[in-house]
Amino acid sequence: MQTYGVALFYSTREAMKAEEIAKEAQLAVRIIPTPEKIHASCGFSLKYPLSEEETLTLLLTESEIASEGFYHAAQEGLKTEYTLVQKGQTDG
Repeated sequence: MQTYGVALFYSTREAMKAEEIAKEAQLAVRIIPTPEKIHASCGFSLKYPLSEEETLTLLLTESEIASEGFYHAAQEGLKTEYTLVQKGQTDG
């Protein structure tokens, strides 16, 4: 079973900025289309290793990038389950 995190954002701009900041910090993140099973305002999300979740959330807070929520994904074969672990934060 493969596990990873998915961070959702309110806008494409925020998703792209989050990826840029995370990559500058050498985190193993990448932009992905938001999974259909997860409702989101923006069509893009950030996929990341669960081991980097704390660092990623700290970077987003420090950079004042609002997230819509964080999910943990568990993928086995073609089936993926998503669990909401942190509700969104706003920057204001």
